[in-house]
Amino acid sequence: MSQSSTTRWLALPLVCLSLLLLLAALAYWLTQPTSPPPPPPEEPVAQAPPPAPTPPPRLTPPPVVPPPAFPSPQSEVPVPEQPDKRRVIQSEFTLEEIHGDFRPEDIEAALKAVTPLVQQCFQDAAQRNRGPQAVKLRFNLESRGEGEGRMDKGEVLASTIPDPMVQACVVDSLLDIGFKTPSRGGRATVVYPFEFRVPLE
Repeated sequence: MSQSSTTRWLALPLVCLSLLLLLAALAYWLTQPTSPPPPPPEEPVAQAPPPAPTPPPRLTPPPVVPPPAFPSPQSEVPVPEQPDKRRVIQSEFTLEEIHGDFRPEDIEAALKAVTPLVQQCFQDAAQRNRGPQAVKLRFNLESRGEGEGRMDKGEVLASTIPDPMVQACVVDSLLDIGFKTPSRGGRATVVYPFEFRVPLE
């Protein structure tokens, strides 16, 4: 065998083996998984600056009103409220009927006892009812002995105050009062005007 033939038979397998190794390396390189590119660095989010603290509201004092110039007009001068001088005054009663030994002194004692309650009824409505007022009643007086007398069966005969609450107050006042009487027993029907006005007017 010649030398050129021997070289050809040796070189050819080496070349083929080299090609196979090259192809294997290329295939290995192509089949390797590629790692994803690293994500871009996140940009820092700019945070809004905290709101400035709100200053507390300023309290402004009320404006000072200067006093009126002297002399002040009559409408600007404060007038103190005058006390009500009206009172329930003593009036003449009318005796319509009497039984037993009832006497005028017993009737006067009964009227004196009930007057403070009736006056309170007038005063409760005094702001709504100016000037002199009167409520005329008819009622019974009764003595049950033992020095005690009672009133009952009151009714309004006339009134300058149209307020039914005031009228009912005056009538109800009669039911709350007892009075002293020396009578041994008796009964009287009396008509009496309770007048609410300034004395000696």
